[in-house]
Amino acid sequence: MRRYIVLLLITGIVWAQTDLDKLVLKDGTTYFGELVSYSTKTVIFVSGGVQYSRPISMVERLVLEDGRVLIKNSLTLEEYQKLSTKEKAIYDANLYDLKHWAHYGPISTIIFWGCTHLYLEDGKKWWDSSPNFLRGSSAASLTIPYFVLNWKEKFTYPKSLTDDDDRLYYKKVYSIRLTGRKIIYAVGSTIGTGAIVGIFALIYYGPGLNGLDFGGGGSNMGMGGYSGP
Repeated sequence: MRRYIVLLLITGIVWAQTDLDKLVLKDGTTYFGELVSYSTKTVIFVSGGVQYSRPISMVERLVLEDGRVLIKNSLTLEEYQKLSTKEKAIYDANLYDLKHWAHYGPISTIIFWGCTHLYLEDGKKWWDSSPNFLRGSSAASLTIPYFVLNWKEKFTYPKSLTDDDDRLYYKKVYSIRLTGRKIIYAVGSTIGTGAIVGIFALIYYGPGLNGLDFGGGGSNMGMGGYSGP
């Protein structure tokens, strides 16, 4: 009878653990609980009522309760050294934290409208401005955020790369991959910012659009005005 009770307890514990998130460290330590957050640097995990913060370099695997694998590898030094120069460049570029690039859209929008309000006179519309002004404002709104967000960016070669040709190739691949990720962040944040600005404009200016005449059936084009012979 005791064997059955122990078996049921073990089965219940195992079954309960399948409904929990799972964090496995490289030293074999395993936590079952709830994932709080994770980034390219740290994993914050709650297990048994205790919150743990572990560097991403210590993590071997992070699996959610539904089976999705969020982290599967954080390569060991030995595994990293076995990668080719191209693989190292892509791997390092993917690990670089680019969350601050989500600010690209808001910064770009603020700069554009800031230039607009500094230039325009009272009552004048920005679309009535000179083409040179619009081109200059657009260029400033696109380039200034780029330099601001790249301000503190640092680049270092892996210590294992000593050959000059390998370093040049590593930097080229790394830059292409990192730039691609930046573009994704920039485009996504710009679309999001545009959507928010559009919604705000509709709310703010929406009532004034009701009185506009868009040339319907009563316009000079005579739509619907032909009654036949």
